Amino acid sequence: MGEHSEGKALNKKVKGVKFKMARIRKEYKMTEKNVEYIEEVKEKNNLKYSSEALDLIIREHRQNSDITTEAMIKIIAKEVSEQIKFDMKEIKKSSNDTERNTQILLELINGFFVISEYGRLATTEDIIAPALPRAIELVDTRRENKIVRGLDKKY
Repeated sequence: MGEHSEGKALNKKVKGVKFKMARIRKEYKMTEKNVEYIEEVKEKNNLKYSSEALDLIIREHRQNSDITTEAMIKIIAKEVSEQIKFDMKEIKKSSNDTERNTQILLELINGFFVISEYGRLATTEDIIAPALPRAIELVDTRRENKIVRGLDKKY
């Protein structure tokens, strides 16, 4: 690590990047495995000093850390986007199913009215059948239970 004297300026190109920096002598304790790795990088990149290899490792690590953060943001954005698309498809499917069921009910009721030869329609503004409030209550309870089950599955 201590190939350069303290404060000595170094003009060097490492991996195509020219830099001029004052060198500071520091001593560090490392595992043998890390020292071997520094030597590998030194040989692989035809560097003269181990400190240059360590500089290169640190520079690449910093660069990769920045890239990793950007990549992570892109991955998260993609995952959120995919989840939103999935949820929107489910909402659209549910809406389409509801529309289909409503159309079927309208056709059945119309057929019933035609067969029964009803000339007039009694609306809920005219009279409310005793079964209607019970039917509304039953449907609302089913919908609430379905929503709760859906949330339980999701979370």
